[in-house]
Amino acid sequence: MTRATVTWITPPRAASLPAERAQLEYSSRSIAFANDGARLLRAWGPPERPWVVGVEVRRGRWKVEAWGAGPVEARRAARALFSLDHPLEEFYSLVRREPVLRGTERRFRGLRLPRDASVYEALLHAIVGQQLSVRAANALQRRLFERVGSSLEADGVSVPCVPTPSRLGALSVDELRSLGLSRAKSTSLRSLATWARHAPPNPADLAALPLAAAVETLDRLPGVGRWTAENALLRGVGRRDVFVAGDLGVRVALDRYGVVDRSRPEAVARAWADRNYPGWGSYATLYLWRKLTTERSSAAAG
Repeated sequence: MTRATVTWITPPRAASLPAERAQLEYSSRSIAFANDGARLLRAWGPPERPWVVGVEVRRGRWKVEAWGAGPVEARRAARALFSLDHPLEEFYSLVRREPVLRGTERRFRGLRLPRDASVYEALLHAIVGQQLSVRAANALQRRLFERVGSSLEADGVSVPCVPTPSRLGALSVDELRSLGLSRAKSTSLRSLATWARHAPPNPADLAALPLAAAVETLDRLPGVGRWTAENALLRGVGRRDVFVAGDLGVRVALDRYGVVDRSRPEAVARAWADRNYPGWGSYATLYLWRKLTTERSSAAAG
C-alpha cells in the first residue's frame, strides 16, 4: 500500500466539513468514512489514474492525506472537493433578501458544493441516475462498481471509485444491461467511456464558456440532455451558475414553498433563480435540495 502524503489547509470561516452520512445525501456516492466518521476518504484524480484523498478536521485546520499524489495535488483536491474557493458570503447576501431560502445561511452555514473528481465521473453518475430515485440509482451504481471491482484501498479502508473509462468501455451492452441498466443507458455509458479515453473538453474551458455553450458542448454526447449536462457542470466542473430547473427535487421544492407550480415550464423556474440568485444557481439548487430533504426527514421522524 502506498504511504500517505500528509499536508494541511486552513479552510475559510464559512466551511463546514460534512462528517455524517446524513449531511452528504447529495454526495455520498464515492465517499468512505473512517475513524467513526471523523475522517472522510474520497477517490480523486484523472479518470484513468485515480487516487485517494482523505480529509479530517483538526482544531480548525484540515488534515489532508493522499494515497498516490503529492501535497500540492492533495491540497488542491481538498479545496475542490468542497468548493472552498467559492465566496460563499456573496450567496448568503442574496439568501437574506429572498424568502424561500432565508434562514438557510444560518441553518446550513458552510455547506458548499461537493464536487466530483472529473466531468467523466459526474456524467457517469448523472446518466445512471436519469429518471430514477436516489436509492435506485445508488443500487445500480453499486452493482456496476462491484461488477468491475472498482475500489481503491487507503489505510485499510476500501474506497468506492467509478470504473476507469477503459474498464467501463470493456463491458458490452449486454453486460451492462444485466446489471439492471436500460439499453439506452448502457449505450450511453459505452459512448461516455470512448469520449473520456480520447479528447474530452478541459474542465477549465467548460468553466469559462457561457453556460448555454457549456451545456451544448456536453449535450452532444449520446444520452446526455440538459439535466445530465447541467448536473455534470455543477458537480464535475464546479460552476456556481447552474440552476437545475428540470430536476424533480427542485421542482417539488419550488412548488412546496409556493414559488413555482410543478405544472409550469422549466423556464419559469429558471427565471426565478436568475432573478433571485444571479450567478449562484448551483447553490440555490443545493440549498433547495438540502432544505427539502431536511424537512422531509424531520417530518418522517415526527
